[in-house]
Amino acid sequence: MEKNYDVKTHMLSQPALHMFHVELPTDFVDSINKYIDDKLIPLDENYGKVKGNAELQHSYSKGLVGQIRQDERSAQLDCKVLEETDDARLLKSTLDATSQEYLRQIGHVDSVPDVFEAWTVHSFSGDYNPLHDHGVLTPGGLSMILYLQVPECISSLPDPDDKGGQIWFNDHSGHVDGFTYFIWAQRNQDMLRKLYPVGEKYFKPKVGSLLIFPNWLKHAVMPFYGEGERRTLAANANIISPELFDWKNATDEDRTKILNTFRGSRVRNGGGGGGLGAKTKD
Repeated sequence: MEKNYDVKTHMLSQPALHMFHVELPTDFVDSINKYIDDKLIPLDENYGKVKGNAELQHSYSKGLVGQIRQDERSAQLDCKVLEETDDARLLKSTLDATSQEYLRQIGHVDSVPDVFEAWTVHSFSGDYNPLHDHGVLTPGGLSMILYLQVPECISSLPDPDDKGGQIWFNDHSGHVDGFTYFIWAQRNQDMLRKLYPVGEKYFKPKVGSLLIFPNWLKHAVMPFYGEGERRTLAANANIISPELFDWKNATDEDRTKILNTFRGSRVRNGGGGGGLGAKTKD
């Protein structure tokens, strides 16, 4: 006689990547867009007159891998996140606070993030970004993408998360236009048949979404074709770990000194974007 047993099961999945998703309120997004439109863009009188805008005074395009040049308004602009202005302080404090929460949730409770650079990306039809990662000034660091404007031709597309986060290129042509593609392990369909875990993800841009991830994470931005601006803000953060500096017991003066030391460093860790900052378009 066959006997039935009460068996308990639990999948012991081991995370290969920590990616943090924050949904920021509309009024915050509106304030950042206003700061960009009213204060950053007007800094360059030639903005909107020359395709690519790589030679603008405040361009962040030099040394970047992003192909942002299809429209007169295509540009990557310095966001001046370390300036002592109300707009810069609001932006930096928000990014620092959410980065601190990321570190707390993965167990790095004694590490302190310091967002030291940020830039805006103004993409239009045909603009794209090849696969890259970001550079930081400390042994470990964080990168982030804040989605500020998303064209209707992108927002109307299906969300990959509705299909388990996986869309193959032969699924439907154009279904990942304008999406951000992340890859942290080399995988193909044969490896998936052999039960290797998925090592890639397409993220559909959503206004107000902030993604925070390790600076070594490879990612790309797919081109899109249609009307409207795809606007993002990208940033990098150093991580001041206890091994680098005893933040908890330091004076404010010593904390400022260590932050400035790393901000002024000329040796960056990681970053496939090229240039000192390995800054790249998102």
